[in-house]
This record gives sequence, C-alpha cells and structure tokens, in this order.
Amino acid sequence: MAKNSLKWLALAGVVALGATTVSFAQDSGALLNLLAKKGIITDQEAEDLRAELTSEFAANTSAGKLDMSPSLTKFKIAGDLRVRYQYDNEQANPAGAANNMDRSRYRYRFRLATTASLGAKWTAGLRLESNTGATSTNNDFASGTDNFSKATDAVQVGQVFIQYNDTNVIGADAFDFRLGKFGHKFFNPGVNGFWIDSDINFEGAAQELVYNNLIANSWGLSLRAGEFMLNSNSTAGAVANDPSFLFIAQAELANKQWKIAPTFAAFAAPSAHDAGLNAAALANDTAVYTDLATFLVPVEFSTTLGSKPFAVYATYGINLEGEDRARRLAQTNTVDDDATLGNFGVRYGATKLAKEYQLTAEYRYVGNGAYSSLLLDSDFNGGYLNGEGLIVSGSYNITDSINATVTYFNSFNIEATRAAGGSTNRGNGFGQAQVLQVDLSAKF
Repeated sequence: MAKNSLKWLALAGVVALGATTVSFAQDSGALLNLLAKKGIITDQEAEDLRAELTSEFAANTSAGKLDMSPSLTKFKIAGDLRVRYQYDNEQANPAGAANNMDRSRYRYRFRLATTASLGAKWTAGLRLESNTGATSTNNDFASGTDNFSKATDAVQVGQVFIQYNDTNVIGADAFDFRLGKFGHKFFNPGVNGFWIDSDINFEGAAQELVYNNLIANSWGLSLRAGEFMLNSNSTAGAVANDPSFLFIAQAELANKQWKIAPTFAAFAAPSAHDAGLNAAALANDTAVYTDLATFLVPVEFSTTLGSKPFAVYATYGINLEGEDRARRLAQTNTVDDDATLGNFGVRYGATKLAKEYQLTAEYRYVGNGAYSSLLLDSDFNGGYLNGEGLIVSGSYNITDSINATVTYFNSFNIEATRAAGGSTNRGNGFGQAQVLQVDLSAKF
C-alpha cells in the first residue's frame, strides 16, 4: 500500500514538473530514472509512466503541441512596450515666422525578443523592434497619410546574434563572446545612456572577461571590447571599397559601492574613405568616420540614503583628435575647438518592484570636437555636439511590470555665437532644445 502511494506521489510530482517546463521529456525522464534506480518503481512502470505522461502532455497542453528542436534546451520570450507623449522644440522657429514649429507628439515603442539556449554554452538571440530611423525605436500615432493608417507602423530586426559563454577562459570566472547585431554591456551611466544612446544596437563582435574578487576578495575586474562595423564594404565610386569600424575597449573595476571604468573609443576608417568628397560631405558627422580617439572615465558611487538606494555618477572624456574634428566639422580653421565631454548626476531610489520610485538629476557637457553624434543620446540636444544642459527624471512602478516616467531635457549651445548645425554639420550644436517626455511602459 505504501509503495502504491509512493508511485502516485511520484506520478503527481512528474506531472507538476512537466507542466512547468518546455523541456518536459528530459526533466520527467530524469526523475523517473531516479525513482526506478531507488526501487520505488520498476523499470517497466517507469516506461509506462513516461509514455502516459508524454501522451497526456501532448494532448492536453498548448506547450505539448509545440514541435521543438531537439537541440533546444531552453526557449525564452520577453518584450516591452511604451506609449509616450513628447513635447519638443527640436525644429527651427525662423524669426518672424507665422507658425510655431514646436511639436506635441504621441508615440509608441514595441520590442519582442526571443533567446534560444543551444546547450550549456551557446545561445542564439533575435529581437524585433518598432522602427522609424537608424537608431530610433519610436513610431508616431496618426502619422500616416490616411486616418488610422498602418503604412508607417514598421517593425525591423533590431538584434540578431550568436553568443558563447564559458568559464576559466584566460583564468576568468566568466567569458562572453557575441557575434552579430546586439546591445552593449559597456558601463555608461546617464539618463538614456550618455556616450552610447540606449537605443543603439551595435553590429560586429564583442567580448567580455569577468574576474570576481580579484583584489582583496572584494574588487572585481571586467574587461570588455567591441569591434563594430559602421558601413559595409560594398560602397563604390570615389569612396574606398572597405568598411569603417568603431573600436571600444573598457576595463571596469568594481566592488559593492564603487565602479570605475576607463574606456577608449575610436573610429578606424580607410585612408581613402573621404577621397573626392566635397566640403559639405566632409562636415557630415554621421557619415565620415575620422578624427575620433576619445578616452573616457565613467565613475559611480552607490550607497543607501535612508532605506533607499542612492548613487552619484560622473563621466569625463577627451578626444585626442578633438581639434581636427571640431575644425573639420565646422569647415574652418578659426573655430574655437573643445575636445572635452562629461556628465554628473545623482540618482535616488529604484524601480524594481511595485510602488517603488526613482529620481534622477544630471548635467551634461559635450564639446564641439569631443565625440560623435552617431553615438550620443539623441534625446539630449538633438544628439548634437557643442551642447550643455540639465536632465531631470522621475519614475514610478505602478506594478512590478507597469512603469510611469516623466523626463525633461534642457540644452543649449556652449558656444552661443555659432549658428546651429543641421543634419550634417552637427559639430555646431543644436542651438537650444527643450524636450518633455511622459511615458507609460509595460514589460513582460
């Protein structure tokens, strides 16, 4: 009688286990084998139970109807969506113009990601994103030519990559290698990212080595590198038929309170990349990949204030080619060049669980030759150089998965006498820009 009870208990346990995982056959099989080995059930009873459970699982559960690849050990689906109201004056208001060009925009963002584990060390990833531009993941409501148009609601492949993870590579506790199109792992403190816009997906290869408790059993070291393509090698005509690259290297030293991460970012373009281009083309900050060799030092100190997390962060950077970059973008040798950039911010609270909130205030400064608008956060100063200003943000978790955030950006030219730049000569700055964003987001 007791043995029969144990059999029914085993059956109930296997059913519960199988109902909670896609890898049903592997999990239930291992448990049945263990029960048979312990003598609780016979080998024949184990086979009968396995056949019965497999049949029940396939017939009565939606997961059982999925035909999964035998190489798949885990499959995850996750996503997020956001509805946003945005006010901005990021369009020119000519003197004496009859109409005010300030904008009120109603926008949305959607991202859906899948990751497939292919054994203990390999993963493949794919993420679809709403898209209206090179880096933007926002679409505007009511932006079509017809009412309720679906023609402008584009979805693109935002990420597609293969990832390899291991341990004890060059003595490291963890090793991560990615190839394809993916998000980055560089330490980059700031609202929406600072020196890397949070919407950017890099294309190329990235590596990370992590050494835990390297110094005095409390400091860890993370070494990161990325080799990212900026253009393909299929261009023709006067432009060199070779790709240009962005190289980033970072060494982060961290303990429970401190993070400091010296970083170097540089463009590497073929020597003839700009051959035959006229002055206007050379001033294009997002298409000519030269004059960037920026050294950055992001730092963060974290503690608690009262019962909530509190952090102070800052970044200082200088472009070793800043003089040449500023003068090339301005197309004059008389410009006052500024090769430095930086930010300083404070952050209070956290939004991990329901009813938690976070407040952030940040100051930013980006000189006209300090960096590239190809990488900067596009919500601040239009993503241009020659800008400084303030950002304030407040965020509140309505539930664990629903969040409300309000963010205000206020920026203006550092060199106020320079005419604001356009879509190409972004080294001149945007002039001034005020942006208000009100977001309601969901994650799943």
